[in-house]
Amino acid sequence: MRVNFAVLWDLDGTLIDTADLHVYAFIEALKKIGYNANEEHAKAFRQRLGKRFVDIIKEIFPNMSDGEIEELKRIRREIVFSRVDLIKPLPPSRLLPIVSSVCPTGLITSSNRQFTETILDHFKWRSYFNVVITGDDVKHGKPNPEPVLLALKKLGVSHGVLIGDTEYDRLCAANAGIMFIPADKADDILKILSSLGLRLP
Repeated sequence: MRVNFAVLWDLDGTLIDTADLHVYAFIEALKKIGYNANEEHAKAFRQRLGKRFVDIIKEIFPNMSDGEIEELKRIRREIVFSRVDLIKPLPPSRLLPIVSSVCPTGLITSSNRQFTETILDHFKWRSYFNVVITGDDVKHGKPNPEPVLLALKKLGVSHGVLIGDTEYDRLCAANAGIMFIPADKADDILKILSSLGLRLP
């Protein structure tokens, strides 16, 4: 039976704990390109986690040149990749095998494609997703609905739910016209799937 309903997952803060690592890498990268990074920069960055890195930088440093942004991205990426071992899975990730066995699933992340692929391989999660949408795949990131709408289109469904941890995730789901479940209430997805008549393993 074809299921016209998809479960979409956010990555950072929902399936994996990366906040401290991302903030650390951001501050260290700023220092390496000559910026006097401080706690205010760290706070501003942390408050915007969930958005694409480039969008965050343009909000915090509206006058930063494109060249500096590219260099910042490169250095930050190197720092993050050097410490992938510090990334830990979060509780909602235990639901991935169950959910993916009964309906189409997608990963919707503001992280870049290279980082996302590294995480999928590191935790052996690749088989749990029918489609993966990264920050590199869209023109407009969260809270714009583009990532969700693109995932639904690729999955060939018109209904779904997004499980995420930030206000940007909630707004992205609302703007796309689908349900939203906070990451700390991820278990609620099992009730929703059961209400659709899907038999859970």
